[in-house]
Amino acid sequence: MKKSIIIFLSFLIISICNADDFKFWKNGVYNTYIPTPKQVLGYEIGDFITEHYEMERYIDTLAKSSNRIKVVKYGESYERRGMYLLLISSPENLSRLDEIRENIKKLTDPRITSESEAKKISESNPIIVWLNYAIDGDETCAFEAGILVAYQLCAGEDETTKRILKDAVVIINLPHNPDSHQKAVSWFKATFVGKYGNPDPYASEHRGDWRMKTNYNHYLIDLNRDAFACSQIETQKVVEQFHYWNPQVFADHHGETKNMFFVPYAPPVNQNLPATTKKWAKVIGLNIARGFDDYGWSYYTGEVFDLHYPGYWDSYPALNGAIGMTFETDAGGRKGFQFEREDETVITFKEGIHHHFIASMKTLEASVNHKSEILFDFYKFRQTALNEAKMERYKSFVIVPDKDREKTARFIDLCLKHKIEVFEAKESFTSQNVRSYFEKTTTRRNFPKGVYIIPMYQPQKRLLKALFEPDPQMEEEFLREAKFAYEYNKKLGKNVRRLPLGFYDVTAWNLPIAWGIECYLTEDSPKVKVEKINQKPTFEVDVPNDTPKYAYLFKYDTDASAKLLAKLLDSDFKLAVATRYFYSESGDYFPRGTIIVRVERNKHIQDFHQKIKSFAKELGVSLYSVNTAYTERGIDLGSNWVIELKKPKVAVLTEEPVSQTSYGAIWYLFEQVYEYSFTPIRWDYFSSVDLYRYNVLIIPDANANQLRNLLGDGGVKKLKEWVSNGGVLVTLRNASVFPTLKGVELTTAKLLGEGSSEEDEYEDEKPQAVKDTVKPREKKPAERVEFTPGAIMRVKLDTLHFLSLGYTDEIAVHVYSNLIFERSKDGANPGVFADKDVRISGFVWEDMEKKFPGKAYLIDEPVGRGRVIMFADDPNFRLYWQSLSRLFLNSVLFSPSF
Repeated sequence: MKKSIIIFLSFLIISICNADDFKFWKNGVYNTYIPTPKQVLGYEIGDFITEHYEMERYIDTLAKSSNRIKVVKYGESYERRGMYLLLISSPENLSRLDEIRENIKKLTDPRITSESEAKKISESNPIIVWLNYAIDGDETCAFEAGILVAYQLCAGEDETTKRILKDAVVIINLPHNPDSHQKAVSWFKATFVGKYGNPDPYASEHRGDWRMKTNYNHYLIDLNRDAFACSQIETQKVVEQFHYWNPQVFADHHGETKNMFFVPYAPPVNQNLPATTKKWAKVIGLNIARGFDDYGWSYYTGEVFDLHYPGYWDSYPALNGAIGMTFETDAGGRKGFQFEREDETVITFKEGIHHHFIASMKTLEASVNHKSEILFDFYKFRQTALNEAKMERYKSFVIVPDKDREKTARFIDLCLKHKIEVFEAKESFTSQNVRSYFEKTTTRRNFPKGVYIIPMYQPQKRLLKALFEPDPQMEEEFLREAKFAYEYNKKLGKNVRRLPLGFYDVTAWNLPIAWGIECYLTEDSPKVKVEKINQKPTFEVDVPNDTPKYAYLFKYDTDASAKLLAKLLDSDFKLAVATRYFYSESGDYFPRGTIIVRVERNKHIQDFHQKIKSFAKELGVSLYSVNTAYTERGIDLGSNWVIELKKPKVAVLTEEPVSQTSYGAIWYLFEQVYEYSFTPIRWDYFSSVDLYRYNVLIIPDANANQLRNLLGDGGVKKLKEWVSNGGVLVTLRNASVFPTLKGVELTTAKLLGEGSSEEDEYEDEKPQAVKDTVKPREKKPAERVEFTPGAIMRVKLDTLHFLSLGYTDEIAVHVYSNLIFERSKDGANPGVFADKDVRISGFVWEDMEKKFPGKAYLIDEPVGRGRVIMFADDPNFRLYWQSLSRLFLNSVLFSPSF
């Protein structure tokens, strides 16, 4: 027996020493019973590029050969690719994962876990470190690095790896965005030339086409901006797992930058984060720097990639108590297998992978070196948040569900996904100091039973405040530097390179405003009997049992009613809309926008009564039945104020130069939310398209001048004729510049900065004889309009215009551009920026803010029998601006009929 043991140990030692040459980790020693990636895939990581199914094969091999790993399939992407967590630790830790996770969960609620108990847990419990790979699928080094790190932790026998396994549970998310990664891999494999690719920066392999160069998911949505919005199935699954495991360190791996980037953070850093978040990011970053210095590698920290916007996959974990970090490697992705840098040296795919690998391992090393302190600070994150909550001006948020119960239910469900505590008031109550987001001062207000209360005093206070606060602030030092650059740039000529202003992303995102929820901020804590909400609220809708003689009615004032309208139109129901109010015979009030579904006009629909009732119940819309077109007050239902709706036949322009995310949001809304059919059309065959197959054409956010050039004179003429003959052109954000261009001229609106409207009016009014004798004015230089980095602005709506159906006279919109439109002279301007208090939240340059009042946000320009509808920004921005979805939908569903 002893002899056999000696023989086995000798064989094991020889196996370890003779492991495949693996040079990513210095002095690495490996157990050869654990297959290397090369032994399974047929190539060393970095020598080729790995597909999704190959990754699945390798992690399955690891799970079967190593007792250090558990593989959990936690979801599927839209294209049905598996999403996996690799749980890697010592066999002892893996055997008690539930205990470890429950201990960590105790640290998330200081109301039930004492400080002394938290210290004990911090000393004895392993730390949980989440390594996130391939959220941006075409940043390909991350995916490969995740495979290598998994091998290192499963097979490594060096002391550092053993220490990590002993003191940490490592969670590898591989991959976060499988559809994006697979698209990028397939395109690159079909495109690169030569055995190891072409390093020439102009080679086609470095310039993926419109879909394949994107790092977005199936619907072209940016998952690294989607964390709090949770609009996509991948995000929802990751958020669920994130809150199940509650990691203390979270590293999100990206690419490709000039040199490797890692923490410390660039400013601005979200002001709701405590000093300890920055402290530990700096500690981890310094450890990574030492690891990079061992190789003499270049890197940078503290620039560009900020921690302000809470939707990133570094800031969202940070606002949940983790040390959230972004790593950006300098190879792979668009740089392919090799890429020529500015100094004519070449960086390789394998080197970029190596950089991510070392950053990952040094993160793990620093985490276990400071395990107990980081764990205890994870507890203190919420403990200090509770203390801060007592000092906050606003004590709670009160949500009144009455205006849109279906949307409110979805909003509460989103809060619950983020582990934000919500309570239902079981009685009416009064708050002495309360205001809405649209008001500046507080007042006394009575709230009825059934409203939802979200108290600031709760463990998730920091995330709650970040998502709900009226006006997020930024560090004064950051703003001073931004303002210095702004003033300096004003002195430069138009062709001179300007200083960066420092804004990496949007500066406002308030969720209640973005959703259009009726929400109030209270300065006192309501004294009221409440019940905690643990699941998505349910509500009853009224659907009549009878079959009316004349029509079914439903009010068009909720998101659910918009879904029902779209579903009925797409199913070929014949509908009409009342553009004035009325009272039915039973005394029910129906506002403008009420949809009328006449029985007599829908005889062609099989099982008509059953279908419309089924749709209404499914979507959560109350139906009303009427037996006559006669009304008690207001218009009758056969009035000229009732407009029969034509079925919109929708086309959406796609591919270059259209923004992928703008198109993707439209795609997602039509397919997943409204279930409405549309046809995507590429620009490169636009000349052969029969536009008269459609009556609505949508141009998502796109470069206007490129559009003009791609269309050419023939395409512009074709488009203008189609509009004149009854077509509806809908443009979003930059595409709205297109109708204003010389040679297009589909609107009398102008872009601010393209000439003064006052000068034009002066010239129009002067008789020709006077023009010949009067010295012409000198033309003023064009006004410079500076970029507004994602602020929330107040817009007034024309409540008599069809585009405002279902809305009141005031809305909040998002502005993320340098576009300000003068009003249309000959058309309508149903949405204009408010004359006062135009900024609600976020950053706007002071002199720019003065330019918005009275300018157009939404323009309706009649052209012949058709019209052009222009949005100054994208109402579907990142799919969390749900308050504007119906405004966008109005431009599609109603416009062919008016």
